[in-house]
Amino acid sequence: MGNVSTMARTLALLLAMPTAAATAAPTAYTVDPTHTSVYFATSHFERTSVRGRFGKIEGRIVYDPDTGTGAIDFTVDTGSVDTGNRSLDGVLRSAQFFDSATFPVVRLRANHFVAEGGKLVAVEGELELHGVTHPLRLEADRFSCGEIVLFGVRRNVCGGDFHGSLPRSAFGMTRFLPEVGDLVTLQISVEASPAGAAAP
Repeated sequence: MGNVSTMARTLALLLAMPTAAATAAPTAYTVDPTHTSVYFATSHFERTSVRGRFGKIEGRIVYDPDTGTGAIDFTVDTGSVDTGNRSLDGVLRSAQFFDSATFPVVRLRANHFVAEGGKLVAVEGELELHGVTHPLRLEADRFSCGEIVLFGVRRNVCGGDFHGSLPRSAFGMTRFLPEVGDLVTLQISVEASPAGAAAP
């Protein structure tokens, strides 16, 4: 009887203990701006491309690797646009394009992570640009989470490369069409660590 009683108590204890999967919670990540970049490009007279980047990016990610679900909230400072051409940068910041004085940030919010075969293949959400909001899908070129060692410091990192495109005219940015192309391509690289973790 004693053995039966002990077994019963053990079984009850095991059943009462939550499994790791049941207690696992989505992790909040903060984007590392030193390892994150947003580049854009569009055609110039259908002969070459005008390219640029943004220097100031902030973002927060909530991600659950076990379920592949999550949410993104990114902001990009439009005044930090950099094409390598100061005159062009001034035009892009002006009311002719980004109108940085009125619309200082571009914001991406997404809560639909698309997975196939256990692999993240896209992120779907909405982009707020120039006072207009439209859906945006970013395709994942690669994405993974895990521990890395950088300068002797171990930390957990989620990161990946993504690409997408949008018609700037849909956001009311029509200056110099069609000489400067309507379709803008985006290349985004992002690394993020659990909130509160220091990035070397």
